[in-house]
Amino acid sequence: MMIDKRPSLLLDYLLKVKSINMNQIIDATQLTKRQISYDLDKVNQWLKERELPTIQFKGIHYIVVPDAVVEYFRNMEINHHEWDFVFSEEERLAVIYLYLFMRNDTISSFHLTQLLQVSKNTVITDLKKANQINCPFLVEIQYSRKHGYHLVGTEFDKRALVMHYISHLIQVPYFGKLLDYLLKEETTKIDYREILNILKQIEKQFSLNFVEERLTQLASFLIFYYYRQREKKFVQFHSDEVALLKKDPMHKVAIMLSQLLQLKDEESELCYLTIQFLGLSFGKSSAPNSEQDLLFKLSEQLVFDFETKACIVFEKRDDVVHTLYQHFKPAYFRMKYRIPVENPLLNQIKSEHKELYMIVKEILHPIGTLLKINIPEEEIGFITIHFGALLERPKQEMPEKKKAIVVCPSGISSSLMVKHQLESLFSEIMVEKTLSLREFQEGKFDQYDLVFSTVRIETKLPCFYVKPIMTPNEKHNLVNEVYHLLFGIQYHDISLKELIQIIGKFTTIYDEEGLKQELGNLTFYKKENAYKGKQPLLEDLLQAETIQVMEEVFDWKEAVKAAANPLLINGTIETSYIEAMIENIDTLGPYVIIGPEVAIPHAGPEKGVNRIGMSFLKLKKPVYFLNNYDYPVRLMFCIAATDNTTHLKALSQLTELLNEKNNIEIIKELESIDEIRSFFRQNSTID
Repeated sequence: MMIDKRPSLLLDYLLKVKSINMNQIIDATQLTKRQISYDLDKVNQWLKERELPTIQFKGIHYIVVPDAVVEYFRNMEINHHEWDFVFSEEERLAVIYLYLFMRNDTISSFHLTQLLQVSKNTVITDLKKANQINCPFLVEIQYSRKHGYHLVGTEFDKRALVMHYISHLIQVPYFGKLLDYLLKEETTKIDYREILNILKQIEKQFSLNFVEERLTQLASFLIFYYYRQREKKFVQFHSDEVALLKKDPMHKVAIMLSQLLQLKDEESELCYLTIQFLGLSFGKSSAPNSEQDLLFKLSEQLVFDFETKACIVFEKRDDVVHTLYQHFKPAYFRMKYRIPVENPLLNQIKSEHKELYMIVKEILHPIGTLLKINIPEEEIGFITIHFGALLERPKQEMPEKKKAIVVCPSGISSSLMVKHQLESLFSEIMVEKTLSLREFQEGKFDQYDLVFSTVRIETKLPCFYVKPIMTPNEKHNLVNEVYHLLFGIQYHDISLKELIQIIGKFTTIYDEEGLKQELGNLTFYKKENAYKGKQPLLEDLLQAETIQVMEEVFDWKEAVKAAANPLLINGTIETSYIEAMIENIDTLGPYVIIGPEVAIPHAGPEKGVNRIGMSFLKLKKPVYFLNNYDYPVRLMFCIAATDNTTHLKALSQLTELLNEKNNIEIIKELESIDEIRSFFRQNSTID
């Protein structure tokens, strides 16, 4: 019997968590209860055939993988036993392409039916679907009697598509087995582990810092690259680009890799390997050449634009720029040379960090235009969680009692997100280190109390599986596990069904689904709000008493004071906050002007903010910022934020409203405070 993709992914997830209930699995996998039950039945059938205990899930609250099953898979990984599987449609399309890419002999439909173990009709259908997916990459699968099925397109485009498919396939738990299956007919083989060891040797020799997941992707790609080199399938670069890449320090790294893999010493191929390393390695704090100097300056601009759009001020701005540069440098080369990355968190980022995502997308757009590169959603998502991790860093109010480390192979952004989420959930725990999987495997960490990891690891320390972005149910499960370990405390987790039945005995329930949803979030409501705070809407902040209409004011400083005065009167801010806003504009220039005749003055929370607030001043005659007639302002929104995140929903609504040029003109025409407030209320919803 073979195990299908979805049940195998579910089993892989259950092996990572200690114990979990059905609702939490539904939340984590986005599958229905029926789908999960079906998949668990298939998993249990597979386990029975291997004389292993099954996973009990019917009629019990918590689902736990038996120790014997955990031990079986641990031994299977150590001894590299095979994991049976069948291809999903998505995997078949990738396998067809990779098979054609690496083979030089004539490929017929018979070869493909044997490869995929499907009918000829299915192969024909798959080929049509593959060409639809391949079209944006400018590559096509064609057939002729002389050449059979073969790829048409430039060598560079063909390789970009290989990386695209590998970035997807690498996420499945049986990727290694799939790779072995593709290579089974090759007499001359290059071993994945050998390539990985060579890359690690190069990393150490040149004092580089590779993103671990990208390292795995590159090692897998080099297997297919090896076969293209064998057939003398080379890329072409313009002479100017060759000259530029040869000057880059990474060119020496490329030469070393070529020698260790015994590849052909082709100039264009050394340049190609150079750009792979440029997309793989973290940037360093100083930029060694003019192109990367530009990237550092753009990182500074991104941070400045983000502060302006998000109306926040980073306390350690230089540190923020340096960490962003480390992320942005390899991302730039990936985007420039179309090296794809998989971002499994993308949908969750766009949903749970919608306001941040829209800000990051907006500030990246002009940079994409300047650099003449397309910025994929996946890269926008990674930069979003990079900023999100910096914003959500909670203030520590008490000393932590337990020392922890985070293991995450996904790079700086994901590691930061995990670290700050854990610190916000556990005031009793201090995360002292974030490590890649390789750093953890090669180091000794006996002095730590526990480990949080985004991948399965072998360790004697208490270890908990986490995600870079966790849902309330996943957080609940994690807190329960950790508190049980540290303090012997375990929450009695009554099911929603039982809770609804108890409530129904004593009252009439009019909206059962709504009640279930609210009760499902109840466990973490107070814990999360303790550090994040409620995010008010635009209409919550712009009330009648915080809206003003004036004919004119003496100068821009008086305008800032007048705009902020309602917040001063109601105790939202102190006088020091107004002084800080004026000082910021004097020092940094008219950065608060975000549109035609629109400004949003603000300062840091520590400058005198008592609670979140917003006020609005409309002037019938414009005032000129810094007394410069290039900067007229008639509409002024003063924002007082208590932290870096609580105001973002209202700010997002305001930004969306002001992005419509017609709306700015409408506000200018409104006369009364009631009309203005009504207009803001109508535009105070986010989908």
